[in-house]
Amino acid sequence: MITFKYRLYPDKDQIQKLWLHANKMNYLYNYFLDQRIQNYKLEKEKRTKINRFSQQKELITLKKADPKLKEIHSQVLQQVPLRLEKTFDSFFAKNSGFPKFRSCKNFFGICYSQSGFAIEKDAFKTKIYGKIRFAKHREITGNIKQIYISTKDNVWFLHITTDCENPGNKLAESQVGIDIGLANLVVDNYGNKIKNATHSKYFDKQISKLQAKRDSSTKKGSRRNKFLKKTIARLHSLKVRKTRDFQHKVSKTLTQKYSVIYAENLESKKISEGSSTGLNRAIRNACFAQFLNYLSYKANKIVLVNPYNTSKTCNNCGWINNNLKLSDREITCSCCDAKYDRDENAAKNIFCLGRAIVKKQCTDLKLQEALA
Repeated sequence: MITFKYRLYPDKDQIQKLWLHANKMNYLYNYFLDQRIQNYKLEKEKRTKINRFSQQKELITLKKADPKLKEIHSQVLQQVPLRLEKTFDSFFAKNSGFPKFRSCKNFFGICYSQSGFAIEKDAFKTKIYGKIRFAKHREITGNIKQIYISTKDNVWFLHITTDCENPGNKLAESQVGIDIGLANLVVDNYGNKIKNATHSKYFDKQISKLQAKRDSSTKKGSRRNKFLKKTIARLHSLKVRKTRDFQHKVSKTLTQKYSVIYAENLESKKISEGSSTGLNRAIRNACFAQFLNYLSYKANKIVLVNPYNTSKTCNNCGWINNNLKLSDREITCSCCDAKYDRDENAAKNIFCLGRAIVKKQCTDLKLQEALA
């Protein structure tokens, strides 16, 4: 299954209808959630069995009471109890907290699971919304299984899920070890470097200026305050989209060239909790975990190795430089006098360790003992 994401351009009337229907579904979600909570508060003998099927049946009565619900496609409405049940399943599996009541400020995604829609060239068509143009920057492959409409900061998106499977890159046969960093997003064991994008630095400056202006010269709740708040939210969204776009392009380039990629198993959260505040922000903006996720589903195979001492260990002789500082980029080994680039050396170590894991010459535990 592959999901194609396109920018959607509804007009004012269509946006009004989408928000109206989303708020109606928010109301249904809260109604069904409250129904389950009140049922659970009763004594065991008085409780009734409530699941998504019983709540989906209740939609018929609710549609008679509220004519606006009749405008929404039946399968779209059925997604509300289904989503609530999935939330409860996640809670019982201890993967998330207890379900919360939804605010009307949050858009409830509109999902067409099987029917009620049509795709005509570069337009998404339904009976109630009419034709909504979307930017079809690439062709849709496979049979359409689901369509989902979402929005963030007044930017609309169309998610089209098809049954097409990701074939991977069957042509690529070579292997590579990569070191992921801040200045260079990727440095491989062959010496190739891909500089990191500087979107975050630019947008953070603009956001900081607007935040200072909002806090110092506007009153909370005023029109100017709300305008600046929306502008800041749009800049945050734009920063995220540009970072994702850059990482998608880099990950695609790597996976088209190499069949097996060896990388560090980085824990971004722990790394970004150091004593240096400025460095922590840069690490969070770099989104290492997101980049590894992109590689994981695009590459034919990705092997993650323990990152411990990969930068400190000389790839030529194996000597570990425990006095290595973060500012040291060009290094001369005290043991064998070899000169090397810090990141390229780390990439070579990652490549060797990854190959050893693949050949079952060592496991993660042995690897940790070898590097300790």
